[in-house]
Amino acid sequence: MALAATSGTLPILLTDAHAEPAPLTIPAPDRFKPVANPVYGAGPGGVVERTEVKDQSALGHYRWTPDGGTPVDLPASSPYDDVNTIGGSSHVSVTSGDVVAIYDSPNKVELADMKSGTTTKYTLPDGHFYRGVFGSAVLTATRDTNGDKNVLHVLRMADGQLTDTPVTGLNGWVAEDGMTLGGDDHTVAIWYAHRDGARGVGLLDLATAEVTPVLPGATGTNAQVVFSDAYVAWYSPEGGNTTARVLPRATPQAADTKIELGSDGEGTPRLGLVGDWLLTTRQIEQAAGNFLVREGAPLTAQPIAGGEPKTLLAHAGWRMAQVPGGGLAVTGGASSRDWAVHRVFVGDDGAPTLRTVREVAPKEGNLTRLSLTAGHLVTAESDTTYLPALFQRNITLGAAPSAGQRSLLARPDAQTTGETAQRVYDYRQPVGTGDGRTVIATTDADGAQVLVVLATDGTKTVVPAVDPQTGEKMPTGSDHYSLVRSASGRYVVFGDSGRGVEDRQYVVDLDASGGPKVVLVRQGQGGLAVWGTKLWMPGDTDGTLQAVDLKSGAVTETERITGGCLPQELQAVGPWVYWDCYPSGTVTSDGHGVYNTQTQQWTYAPRGTLGDCYVVAYDDGRYQLNVTPIGGTPHTVEAFPVQYSGPLVEADRFGGAIAYRKEKNAQITVLDSGVDTSPVAEIESRIEQSVNLASATDAVWDADWQLSKPVTGAQVTIRNKAGHTVFTGPAKEYAAAVAFSWDGRNSDRRYVNAGTYTWELTGTPADGSGAALKVTGTIKLTKPTKTAADQGTDKSIS
Repeated sequence: MALAATSGTLPILLTDAHAEPAPLTIPAPDRFKPVANPVYGAGPGGVVERTEVKDQSALGHYRWTPDGGTPVDLPASSPYDDVNTIGGSSHVSVTSGDVVAIYDSPNKVELADMKSGTTTKYTLPDGHFYRGVFGSAVLTATRDTNGDKNVLHVLRMADGQLTDTPVTGLNGWVAEDGMTLGGDDHTVAIWYAHRDGARGVGLLDLATAEVTPVLPGATGTNAQVVFSDAYVAWYSPEGGNTTARVLPRATPQAADTKIELGSDGEGTPRLGLVGDWLLTTRQIEQAAGNFLVREGAPLTAQPIAGGEPKTLLAHAGWRMAQVPGGGLAVTGGASSRDWAVHRVFVGDDGAPTLRTVREVAPKEGNLTRLSLTAGHLVTAESDTTYLPALFQRNITLGAAPSAGQRSLLARPDAQTTGETAQRVYDYRQPVGTGDGRTVIATTDADGAQVLVVLATDGTKTVVPAVDPQTGEKMPTGSDHYSLVRSASGRYVVFGDSGRGVEDRQYVVDLDASGGPKVVLVRQGQGGLAVWGTKLWMPGDTDGTLQAVDLKSGAVTETERITGGCLPQELQAVGPWVYWDCYPSGTVTSDGHGVYNTQTQQWTYAPRGTLGDCYVVAYDDGRYQLNVTPIGGTPHTVEAFPVQYSGPLVEADRFGGAIAYRKEKNAQITVLDSGVDTSPVAEIESRIEQSVNLASATDAVWDADWQLSKPVTGAQVTIRNKAGHTVFTGPAKEYAAAVAFSWDGRNSDRRYVNAGTYTWELTGTPADGSGAALKVTGTIKLTKPTKTAADQGTDKSIS
């Protein structure tokens, strides 16, 4: 015996489609993390940089970008090679002026003057190992008698001939690993070491090829030395060191100035010099629990002579490039939308100042899930904020489709730790209930299933999956994690997939007395789906479906419709129930289809997502996204390239629209399905049957209706027994739900007489499909008095 519709007239025979709908394109949001754009070198007229590849996190080619000009790719390394270590397979730097030095292993060096277009090419002598280009000099190393690469050479090109000058003054031997710490046109900082193991930093004068020790005892890995015309600055994080040492360039053996850089827990400091200021940013791997640092550390300037530091950029990339002759280049900004390559130079007041050279456009964020319910679009976005989050906007279709303002719906706290907490709003499917709420299923810290209920203002309620008889928490069953399986107004089904005998699925009443709670648990195989007050599940007889009225408890069962197989997935919308016995298996004509609860007939439908009077599905044989009216002919929404694996697509169960996101593209398309939807109907309600207007606590009549789709112009009319209107007022519309309150007064603000009144709810379907909404009922009013005996309440709710 099939269930009848709650109210309204349901179509028996559907038209295939109405007019071609106008699509709405919603651009992809920006990624939270700025685009990686490290600067490897800078000259007076341009910078050497690499930019993150659009569809990948890898870096592209090294390129020279002249200030205000067009970038030019440099012939060094593959576009996905992130090697920039001296002595590695490739290395790019800027020497004097706008000359770019390009090294390609094992022995090729090219000096390209980016201004004149001329080049000078070196072939390193046999046995020489590259250590860097500084000005017009190439620094190399050869092996000593012990086979160690610690004999340094300065190579130059003179009259077309390569000259080789051995480096002297080493006072012992030079360490092989990381021997070159930094340099400019005139000087190179290198590690030196005595045979007794003592180490230090020395300065190699390229003109004389002599090394002068300046920082005896300075040691450490990842050390760095930077040069300006006036200063030399050194820093190594070894041993938790947080102090930089700054030396005067003219007298490097003079006493140094020590500058405190702060806790090394904030990331490894990186140094730069501009005028009389030491600039610092930080190389951050990932500070534990602090996900906000994904934008990058601040760029800060500290006076070398002492004084208050100055923040130049809120966030910056950790690579900075000194400009020969003064200043430096760095990429940074306030956020990914304000990211740019900047030059830092000394202003008229002697302090560092910024000039923007080139903007760096943000990268598209990634959408992992989407939900469209009664025009309420919710997107699960993995990287558009510091942690995966849910965002929401309202969609309007029609002649002038539009998307409302995007706003945050839910996000973990910035300091949240733990994989489950961090990713709850990433890969878990959000589902709209049709009344403005969004639900998502996950697990708590103990691995027990919970339902998260989100109001549009971000208010969050957590409902644990408990046995309603014992109150015991329930873990996930078999190997299937918890998901929301179906939702309609106040009722939500969540839990396991229903494919294992130990799987549990829970039905929650969001508006139960005392707060949301589990009202039904089903263990075993088979899918569940809810629409209005009806919960659908496999029947007691093979091949049948069963419906349980969640308010009355009444049970009805269909005739055999599934060919005897057990439906592992069910979907319910309006008069339609979709079943699939093999959601990830073989496509068979009797393995999935749609049942009409009015005609008690079933028909084949493609495997996909059920909407109101249609199924939307991706045809992976023809590479098409199709909408198939139930019992009608499919029409193609969009065709895709052969290599396309299919879009992320959702049907609006409460409105007739579809939304989809293409592969590797966070852009969303929303459009009407092109199929006439069912007439709007009340599918569940909570209406007070009587009210005592003398109540001191609740002297108002309240009514809430869950509808099958949104309406506009909703209003409630109150009439007396004679049929005369005593009050008419607008109802509050939210998603596909309507609410109304009445204090028992007429339009003149006088209380009406006690008695029984008739109410009538009307509204116009927002999608223009079908007849207007009309729902009626009665209410009993008790006239207010001033006696104490009338101060109680007298209400009942249906």
